[in-house]
Amino acid sequence: MNEKQNGTFTTEENSYFFQIDFLKALMIFLVIFDHTISWTIKDVMGVQLWERISIPVFLIIVGFNFGNSNKSKGIDEFNKNYVARKFTRFIIPFLIIYVVSTFIGIFFYGFDLQAMFSNQNSPYGLDHLFLGIFPFWGPGSWFFPLLFGSILLLPIIYKGFSKNTLIAFISLMICFAFDIGMHLIFYSQFKVKFFVDGTIDLNSYISYAYTFLSIVLPYISALGLGMWISRDPHLFSWRNIIIWLLFIPSLLYLIAYQFFDFRILDSNGVSFLTGDYHFLAFPYSAFLVLVAIKILPKQNTGKVKKFISIIGRSTYHILLTQTFYFAILIAIRGSYECTSLFGVSLEGLGCVLHLCLNWAICIPIGILWWFLENSVRLLIKHRKGF
Repeated sequence: MNEKQNGTFTTEENSYFFQIDFLKALMIFLVIFDHTISWTIKDVMGVQLWERISIPVFLIIVGFNFGNSNKSKGIDEFNKNYVARKFTRFIIPFLIIYVVSTFIGIFFYGFDLQAMFSNQNSPYGLDHLFLGIFPFWGPGSWFFPLLFGSILLLPIIYKGFSKNTLIAFISLMICFAFDIGMHLIFYSQFKVKFFVDGTIDLNSYISYAYTFLSIVLPYISALGLGMWISRDPHLFSWRNIIIWLLFIPSLLYLIAYQFFDFRILDSNGVSFLTGDYHFLAFPYSAFLVLVAIKILPKQNTGKVKKFISIIGRSTYHILLTQTFYFAILIAIRGSYECTSLFGVSLEGLGCVLHLCLNWAICIPIGILWWFLENSVRLLIKHRKGF
C-alpha cells in the first residue's frame, strides 16, 4: 500500500525507516567524534553545520519514532505497557552502567568518594546526581536525564500532533514558544543570581547551566519537529513548507554562529541562549532528517544496510558505553580530548588516530551489549510462552 490516507502515510508504509537507522548510526559516530576531537581542531572545521547536529538529530528522531509508532499502531502509547517497555529498554541499561561505572570509579580513586567526585565530576555538583548524572562522570552523561524526561513528556506533546494539520501546527508553535520561554527564564535567573556588578559568579553559573541543559524542557521544539515530520515525511510535501521556512533562518544563524562568532547579546554582553542546542538550531537538523528520508532507501535490504541497521538500533548502548569509556580516560589520562586507551596526542593526525581507536572500541562493545541484552530478552519471552 503506497497511497496516503487523510494526508498521512498508511500503517504499512510507516512501519520501518532504514533512513532513521542510518541517521542514528551516523550520529553516534559523530558523538564520539565530538568527544574525542578537541575544540582547537573542531573550531576550524565548520562543525556546527555537520558534526554538532548529532544530538539535535537524535532528539528529532526521538519525536519522530514516537509519532510514527503511535500512528502505525493507532493507540495511545501512554499506558502501563509503554512505561514498562521504556523502563526495560532505557532505565535498566542505564542503571547497569551507573552501578558498574561508580564501582570502577571508586576503585580508580582508591575508594575515596570525595576524590572521585572532585576530580571526575567537576562540571557538576552533588545535586546533579539526583538528575541522573554519573558520579564517575563522562561526556554525554547529561543526555540521559534529558532522555528519561522525554519518555514522560512525549505522550503529552503527542496529543496535539495526533490531530488535524492546523492543530498540529499550533502544537508545533507552542513547542517553540515554550522553548523560547525556558531560555528567557534561564536568562532572567542568570541576570539576577550570577551577574553582579558586571562580573559573573562562574562556578554557580556553570552548575545552574548544567542543570538547565540536562532537563528535557528546553528541547521540546526538537521533539515537536520530529513528531511533525512523522505525520508526513516527504521533503516536498506541502505540509512540510513550515520545515523549509524554519530551515532558512536556522541555517543562517548556524553559519553566523560558526563563522562570524555571532551571539544574541544584551547591553551587558549576556546571551539569553545557552549553548548551541536550542530552537534556532533544531530546524536545520529537522530539514536534514527530511533530506535523508528522501534520498536514502527505506528498506534495509543487503548485508551492508542490515549491519548499519544494527548500529542504528544499538546507539543507546553505544552512547552508554562511550560515556563510561571516556570516564575511564579522564581517570587515567586526565582528559578525554584527543585521547584513547593508547595515549594522548594533541597533534592533528594523532588525534584522528585516537578517534579511530575510540570508534573501534566503543561501537563494537555497544553492539555486543545490545545483542546480548536482546538475546536475554528473547529467551525470557520464550520461556514465559511455555
